[in-house]
Amino acid sequence: MTYHKTLFWLFLAILFWLPLPSASKPEWAMGLLAALSYLLAGLWLIGFALGRLELSEAFRRTQWLHIGFLFFCCWVWLQQVPLPVEWVNPVSPTSVSIQNTAALALQLPSPEYATLSIDPHATRLSAMLTLAYYLLFFMTLLLVTDSSKAKLFAWLFVIQGTFQAVFGSLSTLSGMEMLLFSAKETYFDVATGTYVNRNSFAGGLEMMLAMGMGLLIAQLSDKKAHSWSEWLRQVLSTLMSNKVLLRTALAVMVVGLVLSRSRMGNTAFFSSLMITGLLYVVLRKRLTRGMVILFVSLIVIDTAIISQWFGLEKVVQRLEQTSINKETRPEVAEMTLNAISSDYTLTGSGGGSFYTTLPGYHNGSWHGFYDLAHNDYLQFPLEFGIPGYLILVLIVLASVWQAAQAIKQRRNTLMIGMGFASFMGILAIMIHSTVDFNLQIPANAAMFVCLMALAWVARFMPSKQ
Repeated sequence: MTYHKTLFWLFLAILFWLPLPSASKPEWAMGLLAALSYLLAGLWLIGFALGRLELSEAFRRTQWLHIGFLFFCCWVWLQQVPLPVEWVNPVSPTSVSIQNTAALALQLPSPEYATLSIDPHATRLSAMLTLAYYLLFFMTLLLVTDSSKAKLFAWLFVIQGTFQAVFGSLSTLSGMEMLLFSAKETYFDVATGTYVNRNSFAGGLEMMLAMGMGLLIAQLSDKKAHSWSEWLRQVLSTLMSNKVLLRTALAVMVVGLVLSRSRMGNTAFFSSLMITGLLYVVLRKRLTRGMVILFVSLIVIDTAIISQWFGLEKVVQRLEQTSINKETRPEVAEMTLNAISSDYTLTGSGGGSFYTTLPGYHNGSWHGFYDLAHNDYLQFPLEFGIPGYLILVLIVLASVWQAAQAIKQRRNTLMIGMGFASFMGILAIMIHSTVDFNLQIPANAAMFVCLMALAWVARFMPSKQ
């Protein structure tokens, strides 16, 4: 086995592991995620230094993204570094005021040094994870270098998604209610897989389903049979191929998604599927018979038949019972916007500091504890500041653009499918992130950056004519 292939299999093993320990949300799992990512990147750099590895075409095309990513990593690290108070006060007087108040409460002298973050420990952890995400983005570009590796990469997502759906469904339907490494403490009677939260579980399935859809798109054929014997051969060939296995896996994942009872999870999946399918037709300027059959089967068979057996009506009921008067999230969003506009516009409150920041703006109109904003579009600018947030937005939009270009311009069907998977997966999380915190869950954030990198792989991976 070559050095490159060894690293590739190690990369796949890391990606498969990440959702298993409660989506890598416990601190020990975050540390392991970071350590494994750093180790993999270090091994790649050693191989590159020894002349056994080389830069991929997709990596070369992303030089501006690397600059943006590295700048953002440095910014998050800087947020938790103690700096002279006279440097911090002009750009973040609120952070200095909070730290002075804390010192006064502890009967300590006013500090000579302060951090931009109001929670340096949480920001240090955030900086560690941010670098790990960048390295996984980096590794996707460098290790997924040919069609066979792209297929294995996509199948890893499908296998993980099938496992999550089966594990979550059996756990719920059997009444055993457990996680993989611990007992389940919340979200009983709904599927969560190895995740703690059903919405995060649904977010992971959205990306895994998108990858399965990409593989199906890559296998579509519009070849017509000219006789009954030729038609029979095509049917037998399909039944003996991995199309049936893949289609079954997608159906299982849809069942898992429905059993999560996640309102926005189900909405985001079907919305992203429809939008990406429409984009495919517009960009390719053709609507094949295979494409029509695939989408009709997903909508009719999965939604109207399979999902009915597993409680789709309960998801619909949750949507119907949703009331703005019963939700406290709009008030949390309003307070978060207030914090951004009044105190943390430029520098942010520090990565991972939302749960420390929000109580300072609580007006007492609701009860409960929010450690996350339930809206990534608000939490990121609060914690990292508007400039840092805009860097992330540009990186995501650039990846979405390349995914669309892969759908439009590539002739290689696998690369078209991978472009479809990347676009659909990113879009699903972007829709879901309006009301949830998928990108605050390490396993989902890691899969998301891999989908972003896949867009560039799909667009620029060389392929034989």
